[in-house]
Amino acid sequence: MKFSILYKGVFCFLLLGLFSCEVDNLDDQNKNPKTDYSTFNYVLATEDASTADITRFFSFNLGAVDSEKSYDLIQDNQNFVNSDPSTSSGYQSFKNYIFSMAKDKRGYSSTPGLFRLSLNTSNQVFIDSEIYIGKDNLFPSRKLALVNENLGFYYNEDSGGQTIQSFNPLTMQLMDELDLRPYIKTFRPEAKFEDDYGNNLVRTGSLVMDFKDDKLYVSVVFLESANFNLIAEEEENFYLAVIDIPSFSFEKIIQYHGAKTVGFFVSENNPTTKDEDGNLYFCSWGWNQFNNHNPSKVFRIKTGETDFDPNWEIDIEPMFGEGRIAQSIMSYNNKLYLHISEEPYLFDSSEDVETRNGLKLSYYEFDTSSPENYTKLDMPTSNPASRMNVFNIVDDKLFMVVPNAISGNFNGVYSIDRQGTLKKEMQIANKYRPTRFYKLQN
Repeated sequence: MKFSILYKGVFCFLLLGLFSCEVDNLDDQNKNPKTDYSTFNYVLATEDASTADITRFFSFNLGAVDSEKSYDLIQDNQNFVNSDPSTSSGYQSFKNYIFSMAKDKRGYSSTPGLFRLSLNTSNQVFIDSEIYIGKDNLFPSRKLALVNENLGFYYNEDSGGQTIQSFNPLTMQLMDELDLRPYIKTFRPEAKFEDDYGNNLVRTGSLVMDFKDDKLYVSVVFLESANFNLIAEEEENFYLAVIDIPSFSFEKIIQYHGAKTVGFFVSENNPTTKDEDGNLYFCSWGWNQFNNHNPSKVFRIKTGETDFDPNWEIDIEPMFGEGRIAQSIMSYNNKLYLHISEEPYLFDSSEDVETRNGLKLSYYEFDTSSPENYTKLDMPTSNPASRMNVFNIVDDKLFMVVPNAISGNFNGVYSIDRQGTLKKEMQIANKYRPTRFYKLQN
């Protein structure tokens, strides 16, 4: 009996000691911001192949990467510094900051907010600052527009169902807000703004938030059901509110016929891009959750104008086949780059492992002056990925992440420069699907 009591006491003591050892991880607590960005200034964001809801960030030196070698990013910790701040990978950065609109990846991006990420003195990505965004019952995606280092905009549903918030990205201080509800009511008097449970049925900035020529363009989505972001079958248009940035005032609502969504209902996927001439492009998958889907299209607003261009469109299905979609978009060197499925995109099973790991998408370059002319890039195909836009511009080159979860398929990053030179930049183990490529600097 005495032995049993003594054994239990020693066991509990050792167990407490083990727990205390696990709790203290000094690197995880390092909030000291990095000041020298001459090394470990590139950041690759990845999602685990087994689940899109675990995001990891790896800082590294691009010049030290051997493009012919495949890296296990966690095991090769001399070259890649691993961190997991439990946010989405984001899609925008400037200077030494990355911005994310969702936290708690293991909770399916369930915590909204504006999270500014940076590197600490251990070269790990950490949350440098954040702005609280409350939620009621359901958490919609929110897009972010960074006009310059002193002005940005996002959808602040916590301050009103249709409210656009301005803020200072450098100080992370809130500024003015604009409630679009009265203007939307005038535009569509019969619109139902809440369901029986108080969920918001009219969302602003959940699909698009972008700017050009001193105008902010904000998506307006009329939902049939908030629970699955369902848009009514009879809806035939995609809507944008046009806001004057200097006066932060509403101007009008414009609409594009033949599309009802742009991008996907997650904060990480950015479906808009501007070219160097100032044209603003929109990429629609046609996704409408469990309702019928629309054909995938790309359309634009021309520079100097505030209405959709009726004479320019890339209609994916007639060019590539029924059910094909464009999932990512980026303008670079006044060309348009699209990530297009080789087979019909199976919307009803898009989150199934077989679909996520089996469908193939290729990379294409389009001539925007004659969009019927395009070139398929000579690089590996990738899996589909609802949470990512595969394109990033870094060092005046277009970097293209190539996510593939199945062992043996290329999984990594390519780039193309202004001369059209295509280059394999890095290859990584298939258990980390790349989602974003950043470079941070003072």
